[in-house]
Amino acid sequence: MMLKRFCLVLAGFVALFSASTSWAQMKIGYIDPQQILQNYKPFQEADREYKRYEEELGREYAKLENELKTMRERYDRQALLLSEQRKQEEQQAIRKKQEDLQRFLMEIQDPASGKLTRKNQALSEPIIREVNEIIQQVAKDSGYDFLLNTAALAYANEAHDLTQKVMEALEKQLEEKVKKAAKTQ
Repeated sequence: MMLKRFCLVLAGFVALFSASTSWAQMKIGYIDPQQILQNYKPFQEADREYKRYEEELGREYAKLENELKTMRERYDRQALLLSEQRKQEEQQAIRKKQEDLQRFLMEIQDPASGKLTRKNQALSEPIIREVNEIIQQVAKDSGYDFLLNTAALAYANEAHDLTQKVMEALEKQLEEKVKKAAKTQ
């Protein structure tokens, strides 16, 4: 029994030692995606485009909302003078305008398929795909086995921060695209 227990403990130490040896050979780095978002020009341009679109939709919503307010105010001023049939027509028109306003709001804000969601995806997906490719390339070129996101880190040695390398690679790729576009014009 004692020999069996000793063998199990020895096997545990061997497993622990071999696991720690393989962990010691792994190279783990990290990036700060917020820094990339804030400093990478295509992200900034996409953000400005998204905000312009959001403002445009906001103006359209405000226009519809103002039309509804005007309809209500006109109805309130004239309600005493209107026939029952005309009151019902006006109330129905107001309800329809409210429904149109709610439908428009849902078309804009629906998290699954709203206009803002689709615009955000259309603007950000190509950039994110490009950034992810650069991140993978920088990690491979630098010999890293894993690359983590700073959002999930409590502490990390700055020597393993690849954010600046990623930013440099992204800027280099951007410069190459600009040069290529200039040559084709």
